[in-house]
Amino acid sequence: MTPVVRFITPENRRAVFKLLYKNSEKWLLQGDLQIIVALKKSRRTIEQNKRLWALYGELAANAWVNGQQFSPDIWHEYLKAHFLGYNETVLPNGEVLKTPISTTTLNTAEMTDYQNKIQAYGSQEFGIEWSI
Repeated sequence: MTPVVRFITPENRRAVFKLLYKNSEKWLLQGDLQIIVALKKSRRTIEQNKRLWALYGELAANAWVNGQQFSPDIWHEYLKAHFLGYNETVLPNGEVLKTPISTTTLNTAEMTDYQNKIQAYGSQEFGIEWSI
C-alpha cells in the first residue's frame, strides 16, 4: 500500500521528501507515480457556522414570500441550492437525484462569500436591515 501524507508542516517536510525520494523508484516500478501537492484550505469556523444560522434566523423572522414565512431550515436548503448549486447522482432506475451542495464543504473564504450573498439577497429581496 502506498503511504498517504495529508499535511506537510515545517516540522515534517524533510521526512516527507526523504520518504518520497527513498520510495519513488520502488513505486515507479509498480506503475505510474502520481504526487499531488495542494495548499490546505482552512475549513469554515464554528463562529462562521453560528453566524450562518443567525442569518437564516433573521430571514425566517423578516422575510415573507407570498404571504408566508419559512423556517431557518427551509432557508438553509433553499439558499444552498440557490447560491452553491447541486450535486447530481444517477440512481439505478436512471433518474437523477439533485441535492444541494453542503455548506460543510466550504472553506473560510467561501463561507464568507456565501454569507455575503445571503445578506445581499435578504436586503434586496426583503429590505432586511441586518442586526448581525
